[in-house]
Amino acid sequence: MRRKISYFVFLLLGFVVIFHGNLVADIVNGIACKVDDEIITIHEFEKEYEAFKRYAGIVGAPLPDKKQVMDKLIEEVLIAKEAERRGIVVTESEIEKIIEDIKRQNNLDDNSFREELKKEGTTLEELKKKYRIQLYKNRIISQMIMEKGIRVSDAEIEEFYKDPKRRNLFKKDAIVSLSQVFISVPPDADFKTSKEKKRIAENVYELAKEGADFKELVKQYSDDPRKEETLGSIGSYTRSQLVNFLGVENVQTIFALSAGDVVPPIRLPDGYYIFKINEKRDEKILSLEEARESIKSYIIKEKGVKIFNEWLKNKKESTIITYMIELE
Repeated sequence: MRRKISYFVFLLLGFVVIFHGNLVADIVNGIACKVDDEIITIHEFEKEYEAFKRYAGIVGAPLPDKKQVMDKLIEEVLIAKEAERRGIVVTESEIEKIIEDIKRQNNLDDNSFREELKKEGTTLEELKKKYRIQLYKNRIISQMIMEKGIRVSDAEIEEFYKDPKRRNLFKKDAIVSLSQVFISVPPDADFKTSKEKKRIAENVYELAKEGADFKELVKQYSDDPRKEETLGSIGSYTRSQLVNFLGVENVQTIFALSAGDVVPPIRLPDGYYIFKINEKRDEKILSLEEARESIKSYIIKEKGVKIFNEWLKNKKESTIITYMIELE
């Protein structure tokens, strides 16, 4: 649940002064919006707005509308209250698992992860809160689906599959599972150091090509701080996921190789990466039968989201929402 108004008195969030028995005035300091008995602080709103601005800058989108940002925060309040009403619980261990999966997929230790959050202008607790709200939403939708007894016919599934606009949904991208040896190169490395690091990377590559145990190479040569935990494994990736990190040409090289192959050393700003392809799956289009259950789940979820959005619209209309700041 979001904080109650009675909490955090040290923030001086507000108090009520009554004049002449009838005239009531809110003297407010720090409140952006009231949602029934819950509040959204100016600090919360400003952080959310800045996050939207950063995202817009990254993707080249227009600046966010302040009213839309506030509406999103209001929706989070309503979702949390509905989850509480329905007895929906999200445990800390569930949130921690999501966080650990993110760190593993991005090959980040605790310190690196917190640094990335800092760059994004957020904190671990704020991130956890976002994931908690998303899990609340998913479980509310699941309950609504059960309450409505939603079903999907074979005709709906076939129509969905034949829709040309949805063909990409049945395409399974090529994917590779990778392990790595990372040879770090300090940003201020001199010529001699840089040359030595390159020699080590090339040596590791030759040893791996000749059949040396890759995990042993990881233990002996890798500078990855998590190598004892991961033994070099960094997970599975599609082309588009790797391009952001490695660039188009290097990704083309990786996907041109086969399972068991070792990729020649790739030089990135922080050092050399020697990848081994553990597994590789080529791109394919699923048949109707292969896609049937996924389509069924997709349609059910689509219907559930529609029910949820209608509920949310009605809930906002029936909730007393008081804006305490200008949103123009």
